Amino acid sequence: MNKTNPFKFGNIVSGDFFYNREDELLRIKQTLAGGNNVTLYAPRRYGKSSLVNKALNELEKEGFTTIYLDIMSVYSRDTFIKNYTRAIANKEISSIEKTVLKIAKFISGIVPSVSFDSFGMPTFSISWIEGKDKEQTLLDVINLPEKLSSNKDKWIIAFDEFQEITKLNGENFEKLLRSGIQHHQNVTYLFLGSKTHMLKDMFSNKNRAFYNAATVMSINTIEESKSVEYLVSRFKRSDIKIDSDAAMYLLQTVANIPYYIQYIAFEIWQYIILSDKHRVTKDNIDEAFERVLKLKSDYYWELTNKHTAYRKKVLYALSHSVSELFSKKTATDFDLGAVSSTQKAIDVFINEGIIERNQSKYEFSDPMYKRFVNSHL
Repeated sequence: MNKTNPFKFGNIVSGDFFYNREDELLRIKQTLAGGNNVTLYAPRRYGKSSLVNKALNELEKEGFTTIYLDIMSVYSRDTFIKNYTRAIANKEISSIEKTVLKIAKFISGIVPSVSFDSFGMPTFSISWIEGKDKEQTLLDVINLPEKLSSNKDKWIIAFDEFQEITKLNGENFEKLLRSGIQHHQNVTYLFLGSKTHMLKDMFSNKNRAFYNAATVMSINTIEESKSVEYLVSRFKRSDIKIDSDAAMYLLQTVANIPYYIQYIAFEIWQYIILSDKHRVTKDNIDEAFERVLKLKSDYYWELTNKHTAYRKKVLYALSHSVSELFSKKTATDFDLGAVSSTQKAIDVFINEGIIERNQSKYEFSDPMYKRFVNSHL
């Protein structure tokens, strides 16, 4: 019996923890390798980062130089310059000193340097040159991958949570970034994010700088039959049986979201192993869900209590999966006011990634938070 938990969550999933994204993986790789930019969006916990990580790793093996930058770590132009330049410099540790010299050549406004600790590990840093135009320095950094790449060494850049660049000096940052990368011949870009409405607007609104700048892709939940196969085979490694009905019940409980499939299965495995049982039941699934919900309750209270009393009422109505949110009946049943006030609350929840709009329906991005709201408000 394998006593190592066969499920993984919370970090990048790779190896045999990663499953059933073959079609999306192939499309992303082929589009990027063909020199076309890609915009990839889906709510949080759908496995975007794991999918992108696998795509970049495989493209590296095919000869591309790949760079990943999480825009969530960027809160100003200066931090973009620092973090992006560092990501590029650290890509090739064996030649980082040569890379630093190239960076110094191509970027005005900064002095890059590298130091080594007692173990020979490099640390990259920059200092600013007084009086230099920061906007020109930013443009130099944006163009750096194109300067370092070539026809024989093509680059692929992945910007995670790309919609967050809207916080960096408004539209001007978007325009500067677009003005640089639109001329790049040997660098392809992957823009991914979880606030789908913001990302869609950035690439489909004619008034935005990145209009039509990339092929737009979305990823959905994993095919149920594949998730059932995954659960059955992973539990079997530890001589634990989960039948198809119980596996489907688990998927339904977590709205088939990959992160929670792994999380709940992880909790179930821990319990089964400790109790020396060999079969997963629906009761085990319910108990695991409640344990995870309890673990996350402090975070959920913090998420909830930053909203007004009215928004909480709207959240509560949404947690009941009402079919007509703006109807008189819903307003009466949940003590809601004017439709305009409810719409404003919905807009806030969408901007924060709490709610996703699916055609005319509104759905919680996190099924566990939906349960929390339903049972605590």
